[in-house]
Amino acid sequence: MREPAGGLGYRVAERNHVAGMVVRPLRAADIEACAAIMTGLSLWQRYGVSAATARETFVGALCGTSHVQVAEDGGHVLGFVEYLTQGTFGHSGYVWAVGVAVNAQGRGVGGRLMDAAETKIFEAGPNVFLLVNGANAGAQRFYERRGYRRVGTLPDYILPGVTEILYRKTRGPIRDGA
Repeated sequence: MREPAGGLGYRVAERNHVAGMVVRPLRAADIEACAAIMTGLSLWQRYGVSAATARETFVGALCGTSHVQVAEDGGHVLGFVEYLTQGTFGHSGYVWAVGVAVNAQGRGVGGRLMDAAETKIFEAGPNVFLLVNGANAGAQRFYERRGYRRVGTLPDYILPGVTEILYRKTRGPIRDGA
């Protein structure tokens, strides 16, 4: 067991981690694998994300609409994180999407991807925001263990009858008060 960088106070079992995993920026060659991961996950299916929409998301990222980091091991894409460094209220970072291949879940991939996104976002400002589906208790626990706090709910924001929970991880306010 080890405590992750930043001293967040939770411990991570290393026995199931992917030893050779590398997190790096998205490449054009990753688009199909990332789109397959996204469309293969039930959450994204519920939101109606098609293969074409998923591909457009990653092509857009390569064109500069967002940032995407990819986790890979031995040339195989294990997951992705898409984020904006100034995407919330024009001042704060926003994690738009995280996806980990089903066969790579529970092995530290999501944590490594979030580490990469948070590092870049915190270089630009002191706050990270994200939304979690209200029914996704596993994701809620994951983000809460990473130091995110619930700051609100958004009923019917993406889909009718579905509540999104707004989470924030902060290192302080966007202004110093002076």
